[in-house]
Amino acid sequence: MNLIRRYLRREILSTFAAVLIVLISILLVQRLAFYLNQVLDGTLSQSAVFSLLGLQVVRFITELLPLSFLLASILAFGRLYKDSEMTAMYALGVSVSSVYRVLLGMAIPLGILLTVLNFWIVPEIAKQQDEVLRKAREDAQLTIIKPGIFREFARGKHTIYVQGIDKKEDELQNIFIKTREKDHTYSITLAEKGYQIISPENVRFILLNDGSRTHVKKNGETDRLFFNEMIIRLDSDDSLTWPKAISYSASEVFPGKTLAQKAEFHRRIASPISVFILVLMIPALSHSKPREGRFNKLILGVIFYVIYFNLIGVGQAWIKKGSVSPEVGLWWIHGLNLIFALIISTRHNKAV
Repeated sequence: MNLIRRYLRREILSTFAAVLIVLISILLVQRLAFYLNQVLDGTLSQSAVFSLLGLQVVRFITELLPLSFLLASILAFGRLYKDSEMTAMYALGVSVSSVYRVLLGMAIPLGILLTVLNFWIVPEIAKQQDEVLRKAREDAQLTIIKPGIFREFARGKHTIYVQGIDKKEDELQNIFIKTREKDHTYSITLAEKGYQIISPENVRFILLNDGSRTHVKKNGETDRLFFNEMIIRLDSDDSLTWPKAISYSASEVFPGKTLAQKAEFHRRIASPISVFILVLMIPALSHSKPREGRFNKLILGVIFYVIYFNLIGVGQAWIKKGSVSPEVGLWWIHGLNLIFALIISTRHNKAV
């Protein structure tokens, strides 16, 4: 019996490693394309791309472990059913409870690993990524604006031209900015000098001194104002801004003082809980008849996983908005999925 259990664990673990590597590779390629786009836009230093990718790996592993475990288990057991090995095992006295013990023996260390990653390791890595990202954006600001060249920012909202740059003082000289307003009008901003600045939240701005701003209306009329100092945001979104909820420490999210911190606690604890709920479903989802396709149940498993974790995302947003009490949290989502898992596992156990 121990030999069979080791065989099952080996089959699942080998498939698990392969699935995890494939999924991580896909996400890394997508993230690499995102960072390269930032480099081309001049908002990120080229030297920081691979450092940021390396820091992202641990976060991707944390997010992909439950899905990889589910897919690997279904694929491994699916192959065993297809080759009639599971039928032979049941004939030799291997019970469904033995299969659950094998899965549970893998789910417990996996759940502990996810808890440690979510609450302690990933937040620390997020803080390191913040420092790398901030430095990369500071390095990029030396080349993002060049004298004598028109440059668009915020997805074309601002068009900026500078006549010269004092590199010793990092000072922009004789600045021209055309801004497209929401009402389809535009504004022209002129300034004698200015500076690029990055806020503590990692958002890029341009600080202008001694200038004027002219708003051109649809009918051609203009309004002009003069200023000693003006700040214009150059970034179009918050995709690279920090800090984010993921960087909250374990002591901040538990017990949590704000709704965002409490919502983050429920998000982090959801992954370890989901692993044990998935364990209940795996034998039923991996069972297949001799002539039945191996990947039919795999598709059902993916659909269940997508629905489950989309509900977690929705529930987290509801907690942040105050629509759902933090005490209720995401427990109702886990409860619904647990009931569903119990139903299909009970039907499978009776059939076997």
